[in-house]
Amino acid sequence: MLVAGVVPAPRFGRENEVVATARAVAARGADLVDVPPGGRLLGPAAGAVDVPVAVRVPGVDAAVAAGRAGAAVALVPPGAVAAAEADGVASPGVAMVLVVDDLAELAATLAAGERVGLPVAFDSTRLAAPDALAAEAVAITDGCRVLRTTDVRRSRRVAEVLGAVMAAGGAPGAPSVETSTGGAGRG
Repeated sequence: MLVAGVVPAPRFGRENEVVATARAVAARGADLVDVPPGGRLLGPAAGAVDVPVAVRVPGVDAAVAAGRAGAAVALVPPGAVAAAEADGVASPGVAMVLVVDDLAELAATLAAGERVGLPVAFDSTRLAAPDALAAEAVAITDGCRVLRTTDVRRSRRVAEVLGAVMAAGGAPGAPSVETSTGGAGRG
């Protein structure tokens, strides 16, 4: 289970805020630092943190551009991948993850991810804290492998607790979740 901590878009003319915030997000325990799209923000952030940089993009073309700008991971909507397949678009040169922010769309997105061989992320950034916690728990037990969040510490705890419960067999029928994220001692 990976946690992608979101770095908010900086105020105009304050791109250095992205680097400082990316470092802070990584220090809180994020496995990925999710920065706003755009080469002027991605490149500096990618060089400033010890964790991979991710970006949420609207489609495969934007994923290609994000990869060129320094992103290691592109979070794309499931429809974008289907459209790219229909158009015969080749691999974008960046790791892609399908992203969903509505639990009602989770089952279909997980099925699409399995069909195309991509993991699924749940984006809780638009939810209030109690709702985000509950939604993240549901997303993990249903099969999501990445949480996109503005509260890295909360999401890290949710991922670790549910990962341990599921690994111990506490969630009947639920898939096994890796609990080792290379972030020992984070929290």
